[in-house]
Amino acid sequence: MPFSRFTKMPHEKRERLLTVAAQEFAAHGFEAASLNRILEEAHIGKSSAYYYFEDKADLFRTAVEYCLDQLQFAPPNEAFSSLTVETFWPTIAQTYHQTLLQAQARPWLFGAVRAAEHLTTESLQRAPLAELIRSLERYMMGNIGAMMKRGQELGLIRTDLPDELLIAWFRAIDGATDTWLLAHMDHLDQETITHILRQTLASIRQVLA
Repeated sequence: MPFSRFTKMPHEKRERLLTVAAQEFAAHGFEAASLNRILEEAHIGKSSAYYYFEDKADLFRTAVEYCLDQLQFAPPNEAFSSLTVETFWPTIAQTYHQTLLQAQARPWLFGAVRAAEHLTTESLQRAPLAELIRSLERYMMGNIGAMMKRGQELGLIRTDLPDELLIAWFRAIDGATDTWLLAHMDHLDQETITHILRQTLASIRQVLA
């Protein structure tokens, strides 16, 4: 985790550092990203950087967590309990759409998070990165699990198959769309993105119903 001085950094300077870092990691992945390039672009001296972060892995973890917070992949878990039969799928669709709008405006948010999914076995031996992956998995499983549970309570999601399988189906469809959109986002207009979103959600609903 970043040192306490990082939280005391002026907001604008902190945002710039995290944005530049996320862009670098999204473009090159963790291993190939250049810490020197990040610091130069963020206007932070190399000697000063270690007052804020222990190393590149620590900065990567913080940048990915920042991107995850910006994207807001799902409503808070407690928000699911208030959903009804009428609002369940529209709320999921709206959240999904807002996330894609964020990704379209700032594709590096998505790219940095996806970079965490492509860490090498060697990189995962580093404690900050191993904990990041565990944290991401808890976050994703917690949100999807809460969604799945509420959908089942409302009779909208099937209960005849193991939840682990349903979650795997959801993640497979969702992940395939995310990967494709990230690779083609620069060439897509809003109408096409919306169409892909609707078809993705229709596919998810079909396999989960």
